[in-house]
Amino acid sequence: MKTVAVIVLIFCFGLSTVENIKCYECRQANAKFCKGEEVECPDGSSCMTVSSNAGINHTYYSIQKRCSLNMKCNHSMYAYVNEDVYFELSIDCCDGDLCNNGGHMIKNKTYDYNGPECPACVSYDTLEVCEPVTTTICRSKTDHCNFFAGYLEKPDGVKTKFSVQGCMSEMGCLYDFSQIVGLKVSGVKTKGCKVLNLKHQPNHE
Repeated sequence: MKTVAVIVLIFCFGLSTVENIKCYECRQANAKFCKGEEVECPDGSSCMTVSSNAGINHTYYSIQKRCSLNMKCNHSMYAYVNEDVYFELSIDCCDGDLCNNGGHMIKNKTYDYNGPECPACVSYDTLEVCEPVTTTICRSKTDHCNFFAGYLEKPDGVKTKFSVQGCMSEMGCLYDFSQIVGLKVSGVKTKGCKVLNLKHQPNHE
């Protein structure tokens, strides 16, 4: 009887064992796809894909795949001065073995451009915050005006001084830039976000 009981217990524990999810893991700068290696994730993880576009008079596409661990899933952020100088990032998660097998994807959204009107400028030769030369209208009412001065590192490893003012999404203001694979920021001298009044709306008579 004891032998039978032991066998039954082993069988029950075997049935209750749940294998951890497997995900692809890779990092690729200046690319829209990476396949990566199969890895087993910790308990509670999903499979994550981080896609980013960075525009510095040229668009750099980057992608990272990994286990989600404790990172927040399914959100996006952006920052921009104008159509030539901008940054967008989307973090997408899925459940199921090796489900993060797709490519680079920035979620398409329709913006109202009804947010604050922020000072705007960009400079590549100073670590001081650049002086505004124009303004830019933010995409959403929840956007913030932001400023940054530090070093920008391109995929080839070349670093350059970079200073900017413009608009940033609320999520971007909380982001630590650790997931950026393409254009990286380093040696940050100053950065921050501030809330300004919404842009002036014309009176309708």
